[in-house]
Amino acid sequence: MAFSLTELTAIRSRREMRAKVAFATLGIVAATDGADALINLYTQPDRIWPSFVQTTLLASAMSLLFLSLLARANLRLFELKDRLETLAVTDIQTGLLNRRGFFALLDQAQASGADMTLGIVDIDHFKRINDTYGHLVGDFVIAEVGRSLSEALKAPHFVGRVGGEEFAIALNGVTPIEALHISDRLRGRVSRVGGPQLPTNLSVTASIGLARIGEGEVMASYARADRALYEAKHDGRNVSVSADLGKRPKVVLLPLQSQS
Repeated sequence: MAFSLTELTAIRSRREMRAKVAFATLGIVAATDGADALINLYTQPDRIWPSFVQTTLLASAMSLLFLSLLARANLRLFELKDRLETLAVTDIQTGLLNRRGFFALLDQAQASGADMTLGIVDIDHFKRINDTYGHLVGDFVIAEVGRSLSEALKAPHFVGRVGGEEFAIALNGVTPIEALHISDRLRGRVSRVGGPQLPTNLSVTASIGLARIGEGEVMASYARADRALYEAKHDGRNVSVSADLGKRPKVVLLPLQSQS
């Protein structure tokens, strides 16, 4: 059956709470009045209407009070559950999806038949940044790179932080060439990360490895993107590498275009 007790008792918003409390109160009052009228019909028929009014008022007041308190507690539990579920898939430092949240959303997109390309974005020489300027600067760089990627990628694309200085991007419905150009723009945004919190002589760049998922398994494509990222690191960093295009072999490198 489509109807279930769980669905009836679930409270997800204040509007839903008010509607369900009113519905439940009407049901309780109707049942109480019916039972009271039936009893009075056989015991004291002259008391049916006075008792009806009295029972209606009393049952309404008690039901509204009790059900309102119960519904408020239910709503708070739902809000807490929703908040905890959000935290479970969110990277606290950047506000992006964490590894678990990113791959869960990617699996959902794959299951819906979306044509996805997976990219791994790795900040170049991040250990050197930490060692030279300290972890506070390193944390700021991670947060700013995450913000830049998030601002640049809008639905149906999405981004997450999958570990350390490593981010993952999911591009929906693009060709390998289009994915390369998108990654080129992303690297351009990363290279403009700065601000008073960063030393003036610090430049931030990133390397990106890409692999189309198609109908294959997500983690197999992640491994291909990771190998493409290794190629990017090996060939000088600050480049985008696609595992789906046929040069060197199966790999094509796209250096960052000069900014006009």
